[in-house]
Formats: sequence, C-alpha cells, structure tokens
Amino acid sequence: MADITRHGVTLAQALQEAAASAPVTRVMLYAYELWHTSFADPIRFVNDTQDLVAILEATAPRDPGGLVTFIACPISRQVPEESDRASNPSVSLSRPDVSGIIKIALDAARGSTAAWTLIERLYASDDLSEPALNPVLTFEVTAFDISAGQASLSASYGDWINVALPRSTFRRVHYPGLQR
Repeated sequence: MADITRHGVTLAQALQEAAASAPVTRVMLYAYELWHTSFADPIRFVNDTQDLVAILEATAPRDPGGLVTFIACPISRQVPEESDRASNPSVSLSRPDVSGIIKIALDAARGSTAAWTLIERLYASDDLSEPALNPVLTFEVTAFDISAGQASLSASYGDWINVALPRSTFRRVHYPGLQR
C-alpha cells in the first residue's frame, strides 16, 4: 500500500501518534448519518454498544449545532487505503443482524433516483461538543445490499472526473434531425 505523505508523516502515522499521546480514558467514536430525500429524519448511528448524544458541527446540513442521538450499532468498517492512486476512495460498512430501521428506509426510498448521502463524524468520548475531525467526511452511497439478515453499504466521494458528457442521450425520436 502506497502511503500519502505530508511533511514526512503519513496520515496513519499521525493518527497512531495522536492515539499514543491521548488520555487513557478517551475513545474515538465513529458516528454516521445516512440521508435520503424520502426520509423524514436522517438515520444516525454510532459504532459502539451505547447510544451517543453529541452536538453536530455548525455547518451540518440537518440540525446544525444541535444535540442529537446516534443509535448504538456495532458495525464492521473498512476504510479507504492511503494511496496516491487515481482510484476513488471508498468506505464499506456492514452489520450482520439488521434491525427494521434499514429495511423501512430502503422501502421508503424505493423507486427514487435521488442520491443517498453518508456523513462520517469522528467524536472524542471526552468532548462531544463537536466532531473531533473537521470538516466531516461526506460520501455518496454507491452500493447497498441486504441479504440473509446482513446489511452492507459502500460509499465513496463523488467522482466528478468520470462523468459522461453530454449528460443527455440523443435519440432519433426526440431529435428528428438525426435521421439519415
């Protein structure tokens, strides 16, 4: 794995150094917000065994600066690799025993072409007044699968380079001038 280096230090090394010098009682908690336009409220969950009540950042798209509850939901998490490759980094989350919230959300969004958004917030357990890492990471959900009681979600940054231009498909029915 090729590392991204800034001033001689990789991000992984910087996080290891920060963890080594942090107080023993501090835990870093990954909290997520899943959003779709068909939802009345976003689905917020934290990778922990206890619910998390924390304050959102002032620039949050929903409830900015508000006190919100993230539902406890231990998950398996795969982070994007540190590299300078041209591939689009993605994060993958999975949960083996899915509750009804995700199924209800998928049913509500069925048939919609609006994008799903996943926001990742990192909180320090001893300071819940705002996310410890700002700005927060915002991803577009690229794949979602529920099978055999397990939910898997993949999300990546928007890929603004590989966009088809023009976005319209020209058809002879709509553009008779294209006829031979």
